[in-house]
Amino acid sequence: MANPKVCIIILNWNGKELLKDCLSSLFKLTDYPNYKVIVVDNGSTDGSVEYVKKSFPKADVLALDKNYGFSKGNNIGIKYALKKYKPKYILLLNNDTKIIQKDWLTKLVETAESDEKIGIVGCNLIFPDGSLQDEGVKTLRSIILPNYVERKPYKTYNKILEYVIATSGACFLIRSDIIERYQLFYDEMFSPASYEDVDLFIRVRKGGLKIAHRHDVKIIHKASITWKRQADDFRFWLISRNYFFILLKHFKKYIPFGIPIRLLTCIFYKKDENPPNPRNIRVRPGFLKKIFILIKAVTDAIRIYYQSV
Repeated sequence: MANPKVCIIILNWNGKELLKDCLSSLFKLTDYPNYKVIVVDNGSTDGSVEYVKKSFPKADVLALDKNYGFSKGNNIGIKYALKKYKPKYILLLNNDTKIIQKDWLTKLVETAESDEKIGIVGCNLIFPDGSLQDEGVKTLRSIILPNYVERKPYKTYNKILEYVIATSGACFLIRSDIIERYQLFYDEMFSPASYEDVDLFIRVRKGGLKIAHRHDVKIIHKASITWKRQADDFRFWLISRNYFFILLKHFKKYIPFGIPIRLLTCIFYKKDENPPNPRNIRVRPGFLKKIFILIKAVTDAIRIYYQSV
């Protein structure tokens, strides 16, 4: 098949303003001829469902009765797409993204079609100002060490295609037969969000498949706008819980390193996005509270791990 069917799934929760950019750019610029957009709405109250139905009638809208979180919401969309459209590929796209090049989807599909061992294809994410946000994870260190950033200068990076440990969960293409064969849906034990994409990528690689990353495909990502609506303590607990859950599930031998590293994030924080150094490290206000939250996160991670095995 020259242009296999792709179902693009966009999860939304009270993101009407984000969907304007996301869907407008997608329908206007995408030159790939065989795709279907499915917006999965997690019980929004801001008029998102009505807006999409009126402004983008080409898109399917699944209006869920409540917010099921990132993992389950996407899983509902994936199952719907597989049953109704039987696509060769599923593409998961965050609602806070913006398409900026016409051939973005064509290149992702071409890469996936080039090798049957490729299970997932991702792309570079950039900030609205054009600076680099994500170019794939090359080593396990970036997963196991929280806040570790592995990055090369964006403008001098000359690779087009690279095989990586993980790509960004904000935009990636996955083969439908892989989803069905290995039941590679998001693990809902990570619900409502955080690390579920990392877990999926690890399971794909454990199945003997490759994760490809296209550096010449760039998408604007406004970066966790929905996520940042949550309270700081809740986000800290959830990230910590799911971090330890991912270690228990895939990297048990690294747990002795993970606990003190995560403890340091309770006490200190980086003032800016630069690599850690004495000039941008600060003591976190109220760090004692964060330590108690961390203890709860570890016990919760142990509990959900034993519920999942």
